[in-house]
Amino acid sequence: MENIEKIERSTKYLDKSLLVISLVCLIISVVGAVLSVFFRYMLGLSFQVIEEICRYAIIYGVFAYIGPLIKQNQHLKMSILKDLLKGKLKYINNLLISILLFASFVFLFWASTIWIISLLEMGVRTASGTMLMFIPTLSIPIGMFLGSIYSLLQIILDACRLRHHLKEEAEVDTDVRA
Repeated sequence: MENIEKIERSTKYLDKSLLVISLVCLIISVVGAVLSVFFRYMLGLSFQVIEEICRYAIIYGVFAYIGPLIKQNQHLKMSILKDLLKGKLKYINNLLISILLFASFVFLFWASTIWIISLLEMGVRTASGTMLMFIPTLSIPIGMFLGSIYSLLQIILDACRLRHHLKEEAEVDTDVRA
């Protein structure tokens, strides 16, 4: 159980940093949206780049906080199946889901990195024409990389929990026989 607590504490500062980054991105998006509305309706000016920054700040914030959500078990899971399973099967199910999650993140990291490289090579720009498209889409591989790290940690945690459960089960079984 001590190993599980060590692993959970190991990302404490990274979790807080990613929370701050996500909140800053949310604030940038909200302030940008308010400014955009003010400029459009009060001054008759419209800046496409402000709207893009708002949109992309939200995307960066969401992808930055993927990892801590995995750690908090707030990612998508089959909760019906999780609620039905008991004992060893519950731990095995969590481990399998974590392995699938890790494999998905690794694949999406790889695919999004290739996409970023192709966007950079082609010099594709955003709708406003002021920003290279790879800048906003860089949030995807960053988020997938963070998701890979956290889901790998989740695999380790789930394996430790399964091992701990099996050890407790064996001890109870030994006590019952004695």
